[in-house]
Amino acid sequence: MPRLPAWLESYRLLPKRVLLFAAGQFLISLITSAQFLLLNLFLKDKGLDDPAIAALSSQRFLATFFLALPAGLWLRGRPLRMPLLIGSILFPLTALASLETVRLGMMDAASWCFLAMGFGGLLLNIASLPMAMRLAPPKQSSEALSLLFATWAAASICGGVLSSALQGIGRLDIGGFHLVFDEYATLLVLTLAAGAAPFLYARLPDPVPETRSVKHWLHIHREDWPILTRALLPTLCIATGAGLSIQFLNLFFSHVHHLGSAAYSAYGSASNVLVLIAGLIVPEVKRRLGWRGLILGVQGAAVILLAVMGLTELWSAASWALPFAIGCFIIRQPLMSMAAPATSELTMNYVGERNRELISACSGAIWSGAWWLAARTFEILRANHLPYWQVFMTTAVLYLIGTLSYLLLIRAVEQRETQATSSSPIPEPGPR
Repeated sequence: MPRLPAWLESYRLLPKRVLLFAAGQFLISLITSAQFLLLNLFLKDKGLDDPAIAALSSQRFLATFFLALPAGLWLRGRPLRMPLLIGSILFPLTALASLETVRLGMMDAASWCFLAMGFGGLLLNIASLPMAMRLAPPKQSSEALSLLFATWAAASICGGVLSSALQGIGRLDIGGFHLVFDEYATLLVLTLAAGAAPFLYARLPDPVPETRSVKHWLHIHREDWPILTRALLPTLCIATGAGLSIQFLNLFFSHVHHLGSAAYSAYGSASNVLVLIAGLIVPEVKRRLGWRGLILGVQGAAVILLAVMGLTELWSAASWALPFAIGCFIIRQPLMSMAAPATSELTMNYVGERNRELISACSGAIWSGAWWLAARTFEILRANHLPYWQVFMTTAVLYLIGTLSYLLLIRAVEQRETQATSSSPIPEPGPR
């Protein structure tokens, strides 16, 4: 039997509990990836215009924005399996209810369902990264986080392939039944599949940190405030930029380049194949290029591709514009996603074990708050007919600021690692 490459062999050596957790994350990601690909197009098919879609989608982020910080403070140092179980049950159920209420035209109820879906996602988002760090040995934390992020790409591939296949069939007549395979059918199938996630989470161990704060659960140590602020600054910039454009990429290709949902899903699947591969080689790239090359270099290239993709709107009538935009779309996402496990590991190492649940909650609140505010901003901008390319350029500027902000964290972590190495009784030979 041929031997696996070293970078793949490291994943095979991960503990079974990490692989089980990743499998549950994959099932949950089936919903989020399907919604990313198709939800806006489903809402558009139901007669909602861009401002209405942005208004409804933003409801998902309200619960996270207001409840993330209290939830993060409460979960510090506590067992995380039960929050994961509750979130993995609530999230699929509310996602299913959101689809059905929109399909039936019950828009007031749909707003509440989107709000509840945001709360289910909140529990999962807060607990996932700290749980992964608890389940994996310290030397395998890079592989564990990379595998966790790779599950989203794998789920996106499945969603894209299924969407293309079902919409390729289009309509199927069986006896007296008429089955229509559209965006709704794909969203429904993947949402139902995610209902198996709680059975996997129930089999996980429930480790807790060795040390717990003796202070009240609402207390934040004074010395932690500047650490948390510096750690969250890049997230604020990148989340705001992503909220302005990334969640509306399917609308950009639909309105500007007249690309259908089936084709968009197919190109999204192609991109996510590269995302999956790129995500898995993150630990190897990090060992070769370090934090700076992986975060600043790779993420900087992704920012340039995003700006170029948006600028194709100015030449949308040209025959080369659509292929060029698709090329940027397919390559940009793997590069940006490749930096995500590294930035998460960097941030978790920077804030320390005591603040991991809190920083995860704050990051979730920032992403939700920024995406809610950005969705509302997008609603206003599109209502006033602002072109997509200007929105994309704003995102690129915010991404660039956020990427450069990671330099502060990199310097601090590198200095800490150097001090730990120099204080070791057996220093590593050779130049560093």
